[in-house]
Amino acid sequence: MELTQAEAVMDLIHARSERALAAAQRQLQGELGRFLGELINATILTLSQIEVYIDFPEEDLPVENRRQVVEALENVLRGTVRLLATQAYGDLLRDGVKTVLLGAPNVGKSSLLNALVGTERALVSPEPGTTRDYIEERLHVGPHLLRLIDTAGINPAPGVLEQRGMAKTAECLSRADLILWVMDAALPCPTLPPEFAQHIRPDKTLLVRNKIDLVFGQNLSDEDLVQIKGLDLDLPLDVSAVTGVGLGELRAAVIDLVDGLRPAFFAEEQIAINARHADALRRAADALQAALSGLTAVPPLPIELISGDVRAGLDALGEIAGRVDNERILDALFANFCIGK
Repeated sequence: MELTQAEAVMDLIHARSERALAAAQRQLQGELGRFLGELINATILTLSQIEVYIDFPEEDLPVENRRQVVEALENVLRGTVRLLATQAYGDLLRDGVKTVLLGAPNVGKSSLLNALVGTERALVSPEPGTTRDYIEERLHVGPHLLRLIDTAGINPAPGVLEQRGMAKTAECLSRADLILWVMDAALPCPTLPPEFAQHIRPDKTLLVRNKIDLVFGQNLSDEDLVQIKGLDLDLPLDVSAVTGVGLGELRAAVIDLVDGLRPAFFAEEQIAINARHADALRRAADALQAALSGLTAVPPLPIELISGDVRAGLDALGEIAGRVDNERILDALFANFCIGK
C-alpha cells in the first residue's frame, strides 16, 4: 500500500457524504497513485535524457534535443497543474460545502435554514434583524454535505450592532462555495452593496424567492427580471419555508450546482487531493516551470542547472506517494541510451 492509499483509509473513515466516500474509495483503489505514477515516470525519463549528457559526456550520444525535453516537461507540468486544481473540490468533500444564506432582513433566511435542517436551529421573529451573528449547521443534501450558514441581513441603514453582523456576513461570503440569495416574494429584488455583490457569481449562486405562499402566483416584475438578467443569474426558485413548497426543487438545484464544482477533466475518477498533496504539487510545478524557463531562455541555462530543477520537481512529486529511488533514474538512463557499449 502506497502513502496515498494509506491516507485514503483515514478519508474513508471520516467521510461525511456519499461523494466523499466515493472519492476515498477511488483513492484507496489507487486512482491518484496511478495518475501520479504517470507523471513521475515521464519526469524520470526526461531527467535521464538530461543527465546522460552530464554523466557520460565521452560517450557517442545522439545530438541533444532540447525541444523534446521542453515538450516532455510541459506535459508533466500540465498534468501537475490539473491535479492541483482538484484541491478545492477535495476541501468540499472533506469539510462540506460552505453555503451562505444571504439577503435583506426579514426575508426568511432563518426560517429557510430551519426548514432545510428540519428543526428550529435559528430563532425566528417577525421583527427584522433577529440574526446578528452567523449560525452554522451541517446537513446532507443528496450526496453532499452542506455547512449551511445563516447570516445577518443586509440593511442599507444598519445600526452599530448590525454593522458588525454585516461585516461577519461579508467575511462568510468571501469564503463561500455556494450562496443562496434569498429575497421576499412580495418585495422587489434588492440591490446589494458592492462589497457583497462582488461575490455573486452564476456558477455558485442560487436566487431563492421565499414566502411564495403569501403572493398567490404573483410573477416577477420587469425591473426584477432586468436586474436578475444583468447578474447572469437563473430565475429564482419559488419556495415557502413555512409550507415547504419548492424545497425539493431547491435541494435538486443545490445538488446540480455542487456537482458542477467538480473539475470536469476528473469527473470520472473523482480525484480530490488534500493539503499535503497540494503543497508538494505546488513545489513540483514551481521547479518544473523553473526548468522550462531555463531551457527556453536566450541563451539557455547550463544543463546542470536544468537537471537540478527537474530533480527538485521529481522529488516533490515523489513525496506524495513515497520517495523516488535513484535506481529508477539509472534504469531509465541505461534503457534508453547505449552507455558503455
